[in-house]
Amino acid sequence: MTPFTRRTHSPQWKLALLALFSCTLPTGMTFFGLAHCPVSLGTLLMQMQVPFGIAVAWAMGRGKPDLRNIAGIAVALAGAAIVVGVPSFAGEVWGWVFVVIGSCIWTSCQAVLPMVTRDEGIRLYAGLARHATPQVLLASLLFEAGQWDAIKSAPPLAWGEVLFGALIAAALCFSLWYKLIMRVPADKILPFLLLMPPTGVLAGWLLLGEALSAGLLAGGAIIIAGLAIILWPRKNAVPQLAVAEAAVPPEV
Repeated sequence: MTPFTRRTHSPQWKLALLALFSCTLPTGMTFFGLAHCPVSLGTLLMQMQVPFGIAVAWAMGRGKPDLRNIAGIAVALAGAAIVVGVPSFAGEVWGWVFVVIGSCIWTSCQAVLPMVTRDEGIRLYAGLARHATPQVLLASLLFEAGQWDAIKSAPPLAWGEVLFGALIAAALCFSLWYKLIMRVPADKILPFLLLMPPTGVLAGWLLLGEALSAGLLAGGAIIIAGLAIILWPRKNAVPQLAVAEAAVPPEV
């Protein structure tokens, strides 16, 4: 994607650090942890990233605690827990720890991005990818084995999944995400991450024919209700455009 994007404003050393803490480190820790704990438990623990990221944003001065937002986040978290269901607490404790720490590192980095870089959208994604790619390759060489055998034995469907993940799940989605996270307050945008569990279950129903449970429908509705609590317009809210127009002195 580098040839198709404009040059980033941020210095390369800063992009390298952002890539480490928003891509390489949290992704590796989260997937490593998920491999050592039940999926339902790992998915539930990953939702801790939302309140943690919002708390980091508030601590850094991006917004301030709001009882309505806190209530909406609590409702949405309850909905996510219903979607995931009662998790199995089997597995290794450090697997749980890796999932929580990796998720919280990622969301913390998202919360502070607007404070440390002026880039956004596909430009920011491409800048991070240029540094995250060699970091991930180096980590794979150090901590994994059998990569070449996996490449040689991968069926066409696996390569199609890789292509879809690279172009749609990564490039397209993260370009849109990096556009929004730079413009929308963290306590307004991060709660939307709680839609991922019901979306994943719904995709399994549509694409794989998995059973659609009542927990998905109820939990999804509760998540949407929680987001509505956060996003519903305040009565005393004044549109920013109106404020800007009021601040402009009349022409003489």
